[in-house]
Amino acid sequence: MTRPRMPWTRIGFAALVTGSLVLGAWGLALDTAAIPGRTWLDVVYHDIQLFVLGADPASTGGALSWQLQLARFLAPVTAVWAAVSAVRSLFAERLRRLRDRRTRGHAIVVGRTDAADAVAGALRAGGHDILRADDAAGLDDAGLAGAEVVYACDDDSANASVNVLTVAAVADTVRERGHGPQRLYAHVGDPELALALQARHLACPQAGVDFFTIDLLAAQCLAAAEVRDLGTAASVAVLGSGNLARALVAALAREWELVTGGRSRLSVTLVADDADRVAAGLSTRWGAVANACDLRPLTVIPDFAFDRIYVCPDDEDTALHLALSEPVLWRGGPGSLVVVLDRLAGLGKVFGASPAHVLDDLGGRLRTVMVRDLLARHRHAEPRVHEDMYDRLARAVHHVYLRNQLERGVAWESGPAMRRWEDLSEDLRESNRGWVIGLPGRLERVGGTTAPRNGGPRGGEIPTGAMLDELAVAEHDLWEEVRVALGWRHGPVRDDARKLHPGIGVPWHDLTEAEKDKDRDVIRNLPEILAEFGLELVFYDLRAAAHEPGQQLTGR
Repeated sequence: MTRPRMPWTRIGFAALVTGSLVLGAWGLALDTAAIPGRTWLDVVYHDIQLFVLGADPASTGGALSWQLQLARFLAPVTAVWAAVSAVRSLFAERLRRLRDRRTRGHAIVVGRTDAADAVAGALRAGGHDILRADDAAGLDDAGLAGAEVVYACDDDSANASVNVLTVAAVADTVRERGHGPQRLYAHVGDPELALALQARHLACPQAGVDFFTIDLLAAQCLAAAEVRDLGTAASVAVLGSGNLARALVAALAREWELVTGGRSRLSVTLVADDADRVAAGLSTRWGAVANACDLRPLTVIPDFAFDRIYVCPDDEDTALHLALSEPVLWRGGPGSLVVVLDRLAGLGKVFGASPAHVLDDLGGRLRTVMVRDLLARHRHAEPRVHEDMYDRLARAVHHVYLRNQLERGVAWESGPAMRRWEDLSEDLRESNRGWVIGLPGRLERVGGTTAPRNGGPRGGEIPTGAMLDELAVAEHDLWEEVRVALGWRHGPVRDDARKLHPGIGVPWHDLTEAEKDKDRDVIRNLPEILAEFGLELVFYDLRAAAHEPGQQLTGR
């Protein structure tokens, strides 16, 4: 059996104390032997006094034995060491808090939850410095003044607004002090509430604030990694109907649509007690599910060899139990049975085929995936958890553009814009972000806004007539503003390399009808763009808009 080893500092301290006592007793016994009436108790008493510079026989000087000479220096050194160690231990927590308060350029993760652990793990994997706070009251001790970003990930099962309130309080503090973190993220366990908060925040000028659900981010990251490994005709099963399962179906559909260019459909079997209801909701809310998937709802697990089976009920214990006890799930090839773990992430290390592992992985079929690894495993420096709603909605804008271009027959990677979001140039990504940031102002002109989709017409109302042209004018103005900010200028012929465009500097009413229709087409496709993010376009005055069939988005 391996015994725990004592720290070297403690061993050294114990050696100094023992050596001082032994040498002191030895020297005192030698040097006081001639004193009448001296007893061994006197030797012990004076030996102990060496540690406080008060041993009378050693303080008179003169000829002393080498043992006592050495002991009268070692003993005080040992006493000083003990005093310093005691003071350091007494004030260690206070010193740590003082040091943390002075930290700069770090991220603060609030809460002691699975979501907080996953976010902190993803950030550490990305090379970020992390400080933790148990709750909002501990933010100053975690260096709020010098932090770059705050993630509020406290338990919101009893109070859905706890993390939203934390972010709001930090935003107020930053405004009052004039400094502090510029990016604030609130974890909201209910994805429907998170989407509603995002819709309302979209029209606010406060940048750097977002509301996220970690299950949705994990599903997007997992789908992006998995779809590339599947063939052109794949069949997958998703077990569960909770947040993670639903988000995974939508994310798989979206990634499949991009990877295959709409040339084939993904077969998805959803297995849950309420599979019919959940499947209907997914097909209604997410266009990619209807466009790219053959979604089959079942209440029992079919005896079929799927290319992938994703086991993701809300309860991880149930997920692990299903994966380990249902032989019908073991029909696929290596890595075909995927279990997503968060709270039980440590169990991912016990499965394998080597002698060092504790449990067998079903011949290589069982694969455990950790939420924190999914968030950190990103092709760019920033982990996916750093993206805010503007980035994610800009992704949706680009996704719709790619879908429409592929339907028109435009080849994948045939131009600088015909690429995945991660592979776009920063200019193109910034252009999409600028479009998103300017969207609320354009809608406000005509009494419009965004809201979570409620199952009505896909994407909501489509503006027509004078409202369409008014939005098209705003679209042209925003497009020009974003382009100019990126260094573009007017030129008689479009030249992407020199950043020239004939439409810059030309009022919308002076454009040709073909150019005007490009702006109108963007507005007509606005409902489709919002639908990719789970939102829809609504008008405060229902008489202001009428339905009109959407047209394909045209790039400029």
